[in-house]
Amino acid sequence: MVKKLLISGCSYSMVYSDIQDELKDIFGVDEVINLSAIGTSPDRQIRAIIEWTAQNGKPDMIIMPVSHFNRFDLPIGKDMDPLHNLHVRMAWQNPWGLSGGNLSPLIDREILDTFCKTGSMVHQIEHPIHDYLFVKLITFQAYLQLNGIRHLIFDTGNYYEKLWMEYLRKDDENNSGYQPGMKKRDLVENCPGIYKFFSFCSNVWMYENCVEDKKNYESYLPIGDQSSRIFSYPLDDFQKSAVHHQKEQVIQLMKYLKQEGAVYG
Repeated sequence: MVKKLLISGCSYSMVYSDIQDELKDIFGVDEVINLSAIGTSPDRQIRAIIEWTAQNGKPDMIIMPVSHFNRFDLPIGKDMDPLHNLHVRMAWQNPWGLSGGNLSPLIDREILDTFCKTGSMVHQIEHPIHDYLFVKLITFQAYLQLNGIRHLIFDTGNYYEKLWMEYLRKDDENNSGYQPGMKKRDLVENCPGIYKFFSFCSNVWMYENCVEDKKNYESYLPIGDQSSRIFSYPLDDFQKSAVHHQKEQVIQLMKYLKQEGAVYG
């Protein structure tokens, strides 16, 4: 039987298509299939894997570098996607999936723009969105475990340790260390099938451990001119979390996570 490795991510993961031979060697698989796309949300990552599995059967392994928590999909597409139906990649400030005119004629663009502006205001209180992500991760990991699918799940761009943990611990009334109703954070943190979600961010780890010349580092661009993306120095925590790394850094990451025992199953 052909062992297939399925990758589902956002633009940070599109570089995995350039290291297929290395991935086959590291994880002992025969074929690598990369479903990643620019602007992909965690919802879309999970949907892609489940729908691909429904259509093609269980892969031997999946890699899911978890994308930014506040991205989402809306069922407003004009073009039917073979994995996602009419779901379009979205963020309140950036409707990624509408490029090329992919908007259903049933949807009024002016109303959609108003909806996005309103949504960005309504979702200013962001801890419930983190809560949604935690629930999705817990249930999806259980699905993979139940079906005997090896998996490597880790954060790629949220950088909880520096960017979000103080916010998520805030509880002025009881000083509990948890936002009320969010102790499920412990279930994610202690899940053996999700790698160090609140203390490890792959983009930051690669930048700090695998980039030798940080002053002149040229990041990977999933599309377009590869010579025009040199970051200023030094980077702040947010910028470190958003670096698109070259394949050399990603290969080092994969070897490190394999050595760390981060692959479950």
